[in-house]
Amino acid sequence: MERKKITIVGVGLIGGSLALQLHEKKISSRLIGVEANESHAQKALELELVDEILPLDDAIQHSDVIILAIPVDSMVTLLPEVLNKIDRQIVVDLGSTKSQLIEAVKNHPRRGRYVAAHPMWGTEYNGPQAAVKGAFEKVAVAI
Repeated sequence: MERKKITIVGVGLIGGSLALQLHEKKISSRLIGVEANESHAQKALELELVDEILPLDDAIQHSDVIILAIPVDSMVTLLPEVLNKIDRQIVVDLGSTKSQLIEAVKNHPRRGRYVAAHPMWGTEYNGPQAAVKGAFEKVAVAI
């Protein structure tokens, strides 16, 4: 299997836990983080959840897969913007609800490059320090 360059937008509990899993399974050749919270960005680097932190546009250009792991209310706006900027990439969202997201991109010309997913897992904690190794082992994911 060819390893891909993967961007995770939002390196908190869900995104950080996924990053741990991607590292462990050696699925990515490079993990790029995009994080609006500067202290979360620094912590994600310290914990080696991601290899680097980049601005969104740079991350998109350097990635094969973009994973959105931010709150759904922010994702509704960001998802169409990300789809506007891709050409060959796959975009995956890990939001807990889908109706608003699907509505936001239902007529988007790049809708076919988008995968709506919901890992059935989480905790009450947040931020990169809340990332849990093995969080997605034996957990259902709705796609």
